[in-house]
Amino acid sequence: MVTPMIASSVLDLIGRTPLLELRRLTAGLDRTVYLKLEMLNPGGSHKVRIALNMVLAAEHEGFLVRGSGQTILEPTGGNTGIGLAMVTALLGYRLVLVIPDNYSPAKQRLLRGFGAEIVLSDHRLGGNSHGEKAMELQIEHPDWILLNQQANPANPAMHDRTTAIELLEAFSGELPDVMIAGVGTGGHLTGIGRTLRRHRPDLRIVAVTPPGCSFTENRFTTHRLQGLAVGLVPANLDVALIDEEIVVTEEEAATMMRTLMRVEGLAVGLSSAANVVAALACARTCRPGTRILTFAYDSAQDYLAELGEPGETTHPRSTS
Repeated sequence: MVTPMIASSVLDLIGRTPLLELRRLTAGLDRTVYLKLEMLNPGGSHKVRIALNMVLAAEHEGFLVRGSGQTILEPTGGNTGIGLAMVTALLGYRLVLVIPDNYSPAKQRLLRGFGAEIVLSDHRLGGNSHGEKAMELQIEHPDWILLNQQANPANPAMHDRTTAIELLEAFSGELPDVMIAGVGTGGHLTGIGRTLRRHRPDLRIVAVTPPGCSFTENRFTTHRLQGLAVGLVPANLDVALIDEEIVVTEEEAATMMRTLMRVEGLAVGLSSAANVVAALACARTCRPGTRILTFAYDSAQDYLAELGEPGETTHPRSTS
């Protein structure tokens, strides 16, 4: 029997998230889909991993001094912001987050609860409106520290040495055949993908994209699947790792949210559900016996509008 760890900080509880085999959802397919439950991290998402590592790296490099009250600036759609809000609250920094004005109001309230200051960007200016607004603020306040998760090497490095290692241990070195992941800032797919590829060179890596978007073709359009594409190819994304892209619509992802709740008892977010849609699409076309890995990034808590009103059986149009 394992004795539970008594942590001295919530930050000590980051990582070591479990893997779940989606047996009910894949019944009769003769393929296996594994879902790594990153939503069980403190803060409710995988982004707390990189939030902590970016701050620790900046401290190590001398840009930040713990407890100084220095201002950290970051453009974020929410989950990285929550991770940073937790980290900065504990380590003694001021946090300014730039968020598109069409992102979850619930997340904005949560971020303010941690003490973060919110600046809203106009989402009509494009998928990277918050990034552009953050650069304006950086110019106005040169003493603020912009972590820039899209280009910060501490982002993929954290997944390289934690998330990927957890997967290697969980599978005892017998890695799945396919890895399916959203892209976002690129650090997750790159950090995990490059490490797992070193151990299994023939690992097939599939990126999940919204309609009209392609990282391999550098093509983007506006969409409502938060976190899957930010309107550019991020510097942290190693595009060469991507073997295939699977397009998933908002409606497909929202339907899968409800399906996972009723079939597997899992309440995951929209991008997580999109990963599962892509995993099932891959399972239907792959050879029998194929093992597929994907990820649940966050929970359904901030996407309740996607589930519709009580009594509804069809998916209402998203207002996110």
